[in-house]
Amino acid sequence: RLLLGLKGTISEAELRLIKQRMWTGRLAKARRGELAVPLPAGYVRRRSGEAALDPDEQVQAVIRLIFELFDRLGTVNAVLCFLADNHIQLGIRVREGPERGELSWRRPSRAGVQNILRNPAYAGIYAYGRSRVDPRRRQAGRPFTGRVRTAREEWIVFLPGLLPAYISIGQYEKNRQRMDANRSRSQSLG
Repeated sequence: RLLLGLKGTISEAELRLIKQRMWTGRLAKARRGELAVPLPAGYVRRRSGEAALDPDEQVQAVIRLIFELFDRLGTVNAVLCFLADNHIQLGIRVREGPERGELSWRRPSRAGVQNILRNPAYAGIYAYGRSRVDPRRRQAGRPFTGRVRTAREEWIVFLPGLLPAYISIGQYEKNRQRMDANRSRSQSLG
């Protein structure tokens, strides 16, 4: 019994060591900008592994339109209303299943537009560690719950110029500031 107990402890320690080595390797790859993270709408991954703008010109046009509208209209809601009123859909590449890689047109959502405006990839920035898991927000049986965004200063990797860009880094920062100013908070006016 004692031997079985020790063997179980050793395998747990080995498992922890393997997980730690895998995490270290993943982190090293991310720091070099080589870790293949899922790409947002408007991008595709070539066979070589590099990220590229989606070859479909209409997909690119819709992404650019979202940035132009936000610059002109100033709120996510106004952008979403314009897209809905004009029946403009987002081109999304299917990530799983038999249709993987195929283009699917979907009605835009508030979260989708916010994610486009907030994602640094559109400014050509390779970023890793933009969110973390908060155990207090985790829901039992739901593995992808509890994720919270981290402040820019806490991101693990921030490599500008690694991806093809839809907007400049200055425009990305301006958009982030504008979205923060628009957010309803008790200490803000609007």
